[in-house]
Amino acid sequence: MFAVLLRLPFVNAPLTADEGGYGEVARLWAGGARLYDEVWVDRPQGLLLVFRALLHVDGGSPTAIRIAAAVIAALVVLATMAVTARLAGRIPAILAGLLLATLGASPLIESFTLSGELLASLPAVLALLALSGYLRGENWIWLVACGLLTGIAVMTKQSGFDAGLAAVLFLLASRRRAGIVPAGVIVGSAVVPVALGVVLSASPSDWWYAMVTYRGAGDSIVSGSLSGRLGQFWDTAPAMLQALAALGALAAVGWRRSPLLAKLWLGAAALCVIGGGNFHEHYYLQVAPPLALLAGIGLTEVVRRRSPFVAGVAAALALWGLYATVPLWFDSPREQAAQVFPRDGHLQVDGEIVDYVRSNSRPGDRIFVMWAAANVYYLSDRDPAVPYMWFRNIQTIPGALDQVRDALAASDRPVLVVVEQPPKSIDPSGRTADLLNSLYEQVAVVGGVPIYKER
Repeated sequence: MFAVLLRLPFVNAPLTADEGGYGEVARLWAGGARLYDEVWVDRPQGLLLVFRALLHVDGGSPTAIRIAAAVIAALVVLATMAVTARLAGRIPAILAGLLLATLGASPLIESFTLSGELLASLPAVLALLALSGYLRGENWIWLVACGLLTGIAVMTKQSGFDAGLAAVLFLLASRRRAGIVPAGVIVGSAVVPVALGVVLSASPSDWWYAMVTYRGAGDSIVSGSLSGRLGQFWDTAPAMLQALAALGALAAVGWRRSPLLAKLWLGAAALCVIGGGNFHEHYYLQVAPPLALLAGIGLTEVVRRRSPFVAGVAAALALWGLYATVPLWFDSPREQAAQVFPRDGHLQVDGEIVDYVRSNSRPGDRIFVMWAAANVYYLSDRDPAVPYMWFRNIQTIPGALDQVRDALAASDRPVLVVVEQPPKSIDPSGRTADLLNSLYEQVAVVGGVPIYKER
């Protein structure tokens, strides 16, 4: 219940560029566009199927998306409680659920958004629950279920293999040679949903580029400069610490008494967050369930030992997180966007831009948002002029910038260009700016954002 209630104050917060982008990709896909070709996204079909399903719930409205996130979060809490009960007992399970439903719902890590990390957490936690079924009865069907759920998690977010990795490592560490075959069953079963994603895609090569090649070349810990990655981590670390410090402190207390599987799960989840490389705030949602499991054990220890000092430290850290969270419950959606997404200033004015676009274009018209703010396409129900709707895509995918220039100069060019970021932020050559100035005229400035119309 807390997992839902603590997210309700943000039900009217603006959709993020990711949420809106996934919704727009799902809308275009449902309309017949080919994924990873005519509409491009670096996320697997499982995530997009969720957004496609939501198109049938209140038309895929922002409210429907927010409610879906709250429901998924509540299910993750219940699944984490079930895993904790199997591994550590009833009392730690209850405490883990309370901690995850409250401290794990912090808006500082964008917990109210329908992110890939949140969606992948559900099948990932269920994968560990399936493993616990195998450990209790040696029924191999549970190993297959563990693998399939891991594959589903990966097909929701590429980094969703944390629970599956923990399961495999646990079997190998605890059973040595006897664990090789069970671990192999998990790995083999996990491949099935992924293989289906490849086979059912319009082009396996396009799928592979979007899922693997692009991520490895442009958006992973091994790409880009180390200083840049450290800078991104440094930018998000304060929010992460304020949101999860209390959980971390209690998890440290419970570390020694925690089962090996729980420790491996937290380590695997942390590895997945680091591997993502970009360190967005919502990445840290992936470590919340294993942290809560260990924290539930730690809080049980605090109560058992009657340790006022440790309890005081944990309470102080929890209050530190609430200090930044509670005021947000009463803020306007625009102010919530300003506080939770300080680096995405466009979210505060995108509602006004969407209203302008809808009033000054017709259904079926194509527009272009330069260079990013995919939520504008979705909320205005206008098609993008190019397959790429995220800044990083156009910046790094070979030929993407050329496609933008071609679209701007085509006879059926977009009727409106919304300049969220200046042309030179991706194209310092000035060619895109020249096209914009010669073929379009500025007709409005909405929320500080220039909007151009074809001459």
